[in-house]
Amino acid sequence: MIARRLLSPAAESGNAPEKFEDLLARLEQIVSDMENAELPLEKLLASYEEGMRLVKACGDRLSDAEQKVEILSRAVTTDPAKPATTAEESPAPAAKDEIRLF
Repeated sequence: MIARRLLSPAAESGNAPEKFEDLLARLEQIVSDMENAELPLEKLLASYEEGMRLVKACGDRLSDAEQKVEILSRAVTTDPAKPATTAEESPAPAAKDEIRLF
């Protein structure tokens, strides 16, 4: 029964799961209810359990998003035709480009 509250009817039927923002809003509502209400122990435990599932679901989505951002960042900063070089790997200036003071 509690797990069903995590997913929308669309998610239960195999369609796309709820948005991160919806999961977070539900989690915030649970926290608010637990802080502001005199709930029986059974209800508190059920709310805590649902909240922990939501925390995991939100954490998983954030982790997935972070991985995608890393992959996209690497793809943008690395030109496959021209490998990136660091200052240490840069070729030394040619003899004609050298500047001598004495």
